[in-house]
Amino acid sequence: MFCCVPLALTQLSSAQLTLRGTVSAAESGEPLGFSIVTLYPGFGKRFTDARGGFSIDIAQPGTYVLSVRQIGYAPLDTQLVIAGDSATSVRIVLHHLAIDLPPVTISAGQCTNPGAPDSSDRTLRAVFDQLQESARRFELLADTYPFRYTLELTDRIVNQRGDTGPPVVRRLQFSSSDNRHHPYAVGRVVERAWGAWGSPDSVLVIHSAELEDLGNPDFVASHCFHLVGRDTIGGETLVRIDFEPATRIGSADMAGAAYLDSTTYELRYTTTSLTRPERSALLNVRAVSFRTRFRAIARNVSLQDSLSAITLYRFGQAPRIQTQRTVDVRFRRQAPPP
Repeated sequence: MFCCVPLALTQLSSAQLTLRGTVSAAESGEPLGFSIVTLYPGFGKRFTDARGGFSIDIAQPGTYVLSVRQIGYAPLDTQLVIAGDSATSVRIVLHHLAIDLPPVTISAGQCTNPGAPDSSDRTLRAVFDQLQESARRFELLADTYPFRYTLELTDRIVNQRGDTGPPVVRRLQFSSSDNRHHPYAVGRVVERAWGAWGSPDSVLVIHSAELEDLGNPDFVASHCFHLVGRDTIGGETLVRIDFEPATRIGSADMAGAAYLDSTTYELRYTTTSLTRPERSALLNVRAVSFRTRFRAIARNVSLQDSLSAITLYRFGQAPRIQTQRTVDVRFRRQAPPP
């Protein structure tokens, strides 16, 4: 059986609804390009353009929640009623995040209650949320603007006099999606190599604290976080937040700190030490420590710029120093807006 539908009704039902908007800073009026906007339910994350603008096509009228995030600014969620008009326009204003940081405090308690900090410590929670926002921005960048990058690795062995022998230098190429196939997991901080790292039969990879790890839900659920306050590293005064694995974790894992810019809250450095290396596949290893420096490859999105790793061995084996340097970043389709 067939049925007929009036043409006017057909045109009305197929009309496309659009939500358009801009995101700007409350204090200066500056457009906040590269903000993350999400419309719930049913619409994924996307970046605003260089002028802070965005446009979202909507299938049907209804009530939605618009979520807007920009690192260094207080997040904003607002409810919108999208009517049957062809376009709805909004102007979103974000306020710069001001966090009252405490004096430097170091705590060495045991991590018996891991997970994201609760709201009882508002300052810790605010800094932790900025760290998570950095991780979300990197993830969205890798999805929206996939890229490849080249690491230059230099290995040196330290002799008994403290000198280093001739360096061994090699270059490895990676894509922005490679680490997603090997995310953080308890018991897998030391694992067999994959891809450009080398043969899984002869090479082991040790994870250091990267954005993919710090934003990983399993990593968060397995670590405690402590706000140290303002600290200095690399000649910069930064905001330091420490992390340590839960006491229930019996395998090798990561402990260390993340250092954020005190104004923009971008990730600048991480330091990482391998805990319980004797409970991993590593042989004769006494300690491994990392220091990673990050740089922005898009607005408020950080990628490893350089890394230094020191491995100390038992039974007289000479220490090993490895450095990594990111020498090339190439976006596959198009580069993000400046």
